[in-house]
Amino acid sequence: MGPKIIRFFVLAAAASLTGCVSVQNISLDKAQAGPIKTVDLLGVAESKRFMVRSFSGLPALGGLIGGAISGSVQQEQSAKFLGEYNRGKLRFASMMADDLQRDLAGAGLEVKYLRNESPKTKDGADDYSHISTAADAILNVWYGATGYVAPGAVTSDYEPWLVVNVRMLKGNTKQVLYRKTFSGGYQSKLENAVFVPCAAKHRFGDFDALMADFARAIDGLAECQKAIAQRIVDDLK
Repeated sequence: MGPKIIRFFVLAAAASLTGCVSVQNISLDKAQAGPIKTVDLLGVAESKRFMVRSFSGLPALGGLIGGAISGSVQQEQSAKFLGEYNRGKLRFASMMADDLQRDLAGAGLEVKYLRNESPKTKDGADDYSHISTAADAILNVWYGATGYVAPGAVTSDYEPWLVVNVRMLKGNTKQVLYRKTFSGGYQSKLENAVFVPCAAKHRFGDFDALMADFARAIDGLAECQKAIAQRIVDDLK
């Protein structure tokens, strides 16, 4: 990977961490949406953005060379983190799907899980027109950033960060009824995102400490996942 590509990757990560990104926030208007008793939950996939990021010392590095070195190290750390996750049995996608089905059903909704169904991309946007359903609503949930962040410019502990995107559409018209982005753990500055406090005790002094207690690191993210799932259910019940 060349220096320009690495630098772009670092800047893109920095943008999402420092608040240069805005997300949609549409609350469910139950009067406008009409009765919602049945929901088709689309397949929940694993995050494509597993990451470990530290901003400690980045200003001191500076320039293209500094950004390339830091980006390379953090790419390697992210790959190591993801590799260890893949060797385990816990899967955040399954946890989210299970929690939503159980808790939405507990709230009185009839939920059907369409494990192999997902939106397609059309003109750069998610397209649901191919999904045929008799359900009152379609629920699409997908992961964003998943991992650990050390946000301090000088030094700081690594803390969990989990981003979950949610969209609910009317079953027959595909009209968007609800759209939220939840950011759990690390308090990012994603504009319009809903911050969910979680896993406050899951902190690690450096990357080596995080990897040495990997089970606890995953427990922190799992705690955030469950907290976000509960917030989704609270919004929709």
